[in-house]
Order: sequence, then structure tokens, then C-alpha cells
Amino acid sequence: MPRTQLPHAQLTQVTERVDQEQIVPLDPLAGLISINSERLSGVPCFAGTRVPIKHLWDYLEADEPLAEFLEGFPGVSREQAVAVLKTAYQRLLESLPPL
Repeated sequence: MPRTQLPHAQLTQVTERVDQEQIVPLDPLAGLISINSERLSGVPCFAGTRVPIKHLWDYLEADEPLAEFLEGFPGVSREQAVAVLKTAYQRLLESLPPL
């Protein structure tokens, strides 16, 4: 049934879930990371999935290759994983004192 035909109670429920998203559309992280209190208690996840981004670091810390992570979580694209790593790297560099 198309969304416009949902009963009012269901339509409100869908809207409430969207309203819980903490990464706003204009944020550079939008489409990459999602934080929603209605999903996994607000744990940051790869956008469009229920896969916490921490899982990526857990795999890498355990000496698992990126390909192994992606195989274990097919909902996460390689582009998403690489973009999260690059974003974390860039933010780390930005937090360092200037030379």
C-alpha cells in the first residue's frame, strides 16, 4: 500500500521515527551515518542499515580485512565504509595541534 494510503496512526508512527534522526540532511555525514534514538538506542549506524559503525573498528582491530567486514554486513557498501574511515581520519587530523 503506498504511504499516502496508510491509516493516520501508521503514518504518524513513520513520521516519528524520521523525526528521531539526529543527523540533519545538510550535515556532511547525512547519507553516511545515521543516529536515531528509535534504532539501537541511538547508536551511530551506517545510514540505511542497523549496522553500528563501531563494528567496522572492531573488525579492523581484530586484524580482519575490510573485505571480511563487508562480507559480514552486506547492507554496508565499500564506499560507505571507506567514507567513514576517511571522515574519522580527517577529524583526527583536525583535532591535532597545528605545526
